[in-house]
Amino acid sequence: MARERKGSVVERGGKLYARVQFTDEDGKRRDIWRKVENRREARQITCQLLKQVEESTPKQLDSANMTFAELADHYITNYLQEAVYVGERKVSGVRGVSEALAEVKPLTAHFGRRKLRSLTYGDLRTYKQTRLSTPTQNDVARHKRALQTNPKAELQPTRSIAAVNKELGKLRRMMRIAVREQWISRSPFADGESLISLSDETKRERILSEQEEARIFAAIDAEPKREHLRGILLIALDCALRRGEIFKLRWSDVDLDRRTITVRAFNSKTARSRTVAMTTRVYDALVGRWQESPPDENSLVFGVRVSIKTAFNKVCRKASVTNFHFHDCRATAITRMIRAGMPPAEVMRVSGHTTLSCLYRYCRADENTIYRAASALEAYLAGNSVTVEATQSVN
Repeated sequence: MARERKGSVVERGGKLYARVQFTDEDGKRRDIWRKVENRREARQITCQLLKQVEESTPKQLDSANMTFAELADHYITNYLQEAVYVGERKVSGVRGVSEALAEVKPLTAHFGRRKLRSLTYGDLRTYKQTRLSTPTQNDVARHKRALQTNPKAELQPTRSIAAVNKELGKLRRMMRIAVREQWISRSPFADGESLISLSDETKRERILSEQEEARIFAAIDAEPKREHLRGILLIALDCALRRGEIFKLRWSDVDLDRRTITVRAFNSKTARSRTVAMTTRVYDALVGRWQESPPDENSLVFGVRVSIKTAFNKVCRKASVTNFHFHDCRATAITRMIRAGMPPAEVMRVSGHTTLSCLYRYCRADENTIYRAASALEAYLAGNSVTVEATQSVN
């Protein structure tokens, strides 16, 4: 049904309004009002409203006053639900709901009351700049401690580009949903260059040396209550499992006869199951733990349900190992496999990566790598020199 459109200027209570009346395709009568300062502005606004009515769908017209907070509620209610599995296959929902909610929270705090249609590319760019200059909770705590010794200490924000990129990625996803639902006609992300630049993220290059590893395990052995860390770290260093994959391991996933560990699809970041082999020291650690554990194959191997961050940090401090994160264990394992001569495709089967680009982010260099590169180049040049000399002697 064709729309019947009519614009007018209305004075009510001593104030002027631009008014557009029309009937949409569903036969619903609509009435749009906009407050104006004078009749000239009223005529301009009326023309704009008539054009908007012409180009908009019923859903877009209904969402004219929709706020970002309402979009956030829709996203959380319909998309951030706990994952549902059939067998080992995820059929709906998402994993890491708490992490996703943490990324939506600052977006809602910043844009919450803004009209969805009013958001521009400039608003998104401003958000990025604001978040990068906003201190983290750790920054604030560190500043409070610094003030105790230096009253003039300045608060230095250290929020990473990677963290802000995750928030922007979530915002881009939400805007795409808004476009699909016809609440907006175009995402503001499409109106400028990319705001999410992975190349700007600081890439970690830290891996664990053999000497540092020995000191860490010595620190664990010195404290009996930290004994569970030994098995966790060994699996991370020798099997390249992620922290969550290790925490969720059950004895039914461990085959001591075949000396293998199976990572179930619903415990893996990529939703794909894989089986990895144990090294001798991993096998010995798991055998000892199985002998001391209740004979329940459904129980967790390490009994960890929250975090080992505090215990891990204490061990690193006692071992004088600095700037080392637990996730660096996985990078250390992958780097060692590559150095041992394993083909990248086989390493991917162990690590669970699906692309080479992701794998290579975990293959890191240290001081030994630099010297090995120089030695390899010297060997190449020496061999090439011999070949050249032999050729010249023949000629």
